Amino acid sequence: MNLMESAAKQTVELFQRLFSAQEVPADAYSRMKWPKILPLMRFTVDRYAAKDYGHLMVMQTKAMGGLMRLVTVSFTPSAGGTVPYLLIDCMAMRQKRTVFVEYYDCTAGGATVPSLDALKNAYADVPEYEEKPAWYVGERMGCSLIKGVSDGSETRLVSMVRDSVEAYLSLCAAAPKDPNNLSKLRAFQNRMITEGNPSSSTMERVLGKAGAEAFFRTAVMPIGGGTD
Repeated sequence: MNLMESAAKQTVELFQRLFSAQEVPADAYSRMKWPKILPLMRFTVDRYAAKDYGHLMVMQTKAMGGLMRLVTVSFTPSAGGTVPYLLIDCMAMRQKRTVFVEYYDCTAGGATVPSLDALKNAYADVPEYEEKPAWYVGERMGCSLIKGVSDGSETRLVSMVRDSVEAYLSLCAAAPKDPNNLSKLRAFQNRMITEGNPSSSTMERVLGKAGAEAFFRTAVMPIGGGTD
């Protein structure tokens, strides 16, 4: 299984295995393209809701006639669990492979994540990816993994994504819930909209500014009850 397939398929399988997750019915966000005629980008968006955790979104993007592929995975602990928000981006373009496993501590009292720290050390051999500065870079937890290779090799990256999702979901299953976590999670959601997130410019092009905000609040990072 390659990096893109692993990030999309295995993530959903792991989530559904651990939580009683229900797939969100298809809507206008499920299949998108831009522009409408002779599309340069196509998006497939699958969403899941689990009462004991919150929401999972998996968005698969194909661009440049399939030469560039991107999988974005957003884990939103909107049931109030004391765990970080997790955003994963995997990109494949020719021989280039990049993976961003980003953890953001939006909990009221701070999340303890020794298993995620251990994974950081386990994948220290995978080359770091030098990214452009952005406000959210400084907000990431130290256990985040920002990696990239340029020789087309995927084996370590596939394992890194799978191990990261497994470790994160294990934390989620055991984490206590605190309703006070939601206020910080909403504050971060608002910052991702007002200050910009990795997909802001793309989604504003596809949906317009107001549409991109609605998409982020509804599909990417929904916050509320675990099944809304």
